[in-house]
Amino acid sequence: IERFQREASQRERLSSLGRLSTVVAHEIRNPLMIIKTSLRALRREDAGPAQVSAAAKDIDEEIARLNRIVTEVLDFARPIKFDVAPVDLNALVRDAVKAATAADSPGAIRLDLDPNVPSITTDGERLRQALVNILGNAIQAVAANTGEGAPAPDGIRLRTARIDTRRVAITVADRGPGIAPEDMPRVFDPYFTTRRTGTG
Repeated sequence: IERFQREASQRERLSSLGRLSTVVAHEIRNPLMIIKTSLRALRREDAGPAQVSAAAKDIDEEIARLNRIVTEVLDFARPIKFDVAPVDLNALVRDAVKAATAADSPGAIRLDLDPNVPSITTDGERLRQALVNILGNAIQAVAANTGEGAPAPDGIRLRTARIDTRRVAITVADRGPGIAPEDMPRVFDPYFTTRRTGTG
């Protein structure tokens, strides 16, 4: 039974890998938008050394993320390995918001970050990417629900909180229409999405 389960899981991963080819563009769009914004800052004639340094740092970080995305696509059929290390949760959340709103209104997401949230041990890059995806979905859902090009301020809220000495919480709430009941059983299927593009 265990062998059949492993084989079924492997077949599902390979099937997901085939579907992945249609959504890679969505995964790389946010890093590319940040790089484009940074290059725009570098082209400014009045750009000072601090601005140049910050733009170069952003470009370097996003190139590293793009390389990681490519590596994950190539390694998708292999077992997942986590790169676990201490992470500043609030800093990670701010970075995820910056990436998610690179092409949208930066005021669309209201942050409520608990300053008492401790450092957590996790795979920071995977958690950041999950948040970017969730926030991207929220932005699109709220915009579609209001019929506007971008969500209004306070349309999306992201909150961090310390629950106790061992647990913290990240809460994302939006004013979108929600997930259709018939889609709920599939929300954790790899790359399931109701849009033409998106990672699910």
